[in-house]
Amino acid sequence: MSQYMRVLWAMFYKFLGAGLVFVTAVMTANYIGPQGRGFLSSVTNNLAVYSPVVGSYSEYIPYGINKRRQPPSDVFTTALFYCFLFVLALFVAALAVTPLFWDDLMNLVPSEQMTWWIAGLAGPFALFHVFVTRLILGLNELEWLNRLNTLQSLLAIPLFFLALTLPDEQNEKVVWSFFAWLASYIVTASISAIVAVKKGKVSLVPKPVKGLSKEIFRYGNQLAGSRLLTQLNYRIDYFFVLYLIGVESAGIYSVAVTVADMLLFVSMSLLQVVVTRVSSLEEKDSSLLTARTFRHTAVILFFSLILFYLVMPYVIRYAFGEKFEPSLAPYYILLPGVALLGLAQVLTNFFTNQLGQPKVLIRLEAVSILSNVILSLLFFGVFHMGAAGMALAKTSGFAIIFLIAIIYFCRATGYPFWKMFVLQQDEIQQYKNLIGKVAGKLRRK
Repeated sequence: MSQYMRVLWAMFYKFLGAGLVFVTAVMTANYIGPQGRGFLSSVTNNLAVYSPVVGSYSEYIPYGINKRRQPPSDVFTTALFYCFLFVLALFVAALAVTPLFWDDLMNLVPSEQMTWWIAGLAGPFALFHVFVTRLILGLNELEWLNRLNTLQSLLAIPLFFLALTLPDEQNEKVVWSFFAWLASYIVTASISAIVAVKKGKVSLVPKPVKGLSKEIFRYGNQLAGSRLLTQLNYRIDYFFVLYLIGVESAGIYSVAVTVADMLLFVSMSLLQVVVTRVSSLEEKDSSLLTARTFRHTAVILFFSLILFYLVMPYVIRYAFGEKFEPSLAPYYILLPGVALLGLAQVLTNFFTNQLGQPKVLIRLEAVSILSNVILSLLFFGVFHMGAAGMALAKTSGFAIIFLIAIIYFCRATGYPFWKMFVLQQDEIQQYKNLIGKVAGKLRRK
């Protein structure tokens, strides 16, 4: 398969995944309203807070296979060992507090505390799925990776439909949607296990390999801090809205975040195609590939950004209804920040998968999250900007990550700063050829 076809297929699956997430968001918004949507969004955000800490060990899998040339089976079982240790503790803790929610469960009454409990129960299944996807990525099985990445979103739709249509009361719908979300991860993990054995040719028994376990542990520990900061930086705006304004406002704000995040699928599709090459090439060649990927991503994001500004506001009004129209203001503010984050991720991938320097991400995220918190409190407490202020603080934090990442990349590689933003002659020719091919096919039709 050619590089162009790989990119196109990756984009197809990414947009399919984005579409499935969007359908789920529309379903939940229309059936359980802003408050129910706020509770459900809290579950996913809670899972995202602690899962990156454990999931950071999975990041070694593609790095170890492609850069360190380690046997895939050894890398996977050793990384899975650390996943098992941490997840077991979290899962046992979630089971231990189950009696605290028994009355609410019997009465089908949702609460913010219950969202943490559900996230704890889903953790083992969600994280196992993450580890399998990193294995498949390391093996460069992009077709299977695309399928696995859309699996949970695809399974969630029929399960949510049952949870949202069978009960009569809204509170009942919310609680049953919690369990539908949990069930989607259980089924996804089961299918991932089959793929890991059949396609990855690995054992599912967590077993550390001597000489490799320390390296993975050290790598995961270095990356865990940055991953946790990344998720806090990415979701702290939601938690500010949830705890400072209310669960209903959080539900409305979550729509702005969900739709704006669809822009990330554009940059992720291109990055997914080159991530294994970035780690396997020599440093100089890898830096050139990263710079080229950055420019192509910038072009695609620019036109996608225009499309999102023009089209998606009408989609939000039509699909979600009047109750969610206040989400438009933060949506407009979030879009440029998401685009800058997409570009920054192209560069941070180079730091971790080529240079093996996850500490760089910790510094980036620490600076960004500090500015995010300060600006959020300033915009909310002093200027009384509400959810729009949280969105502006988030976009500012992403802009800081982008600026620091590009400066560090240019200094570390010696690549000219101005070249990052100027298409090279061969790249311009590639776009001309692509436009010519598309125009030719349209004329023939």
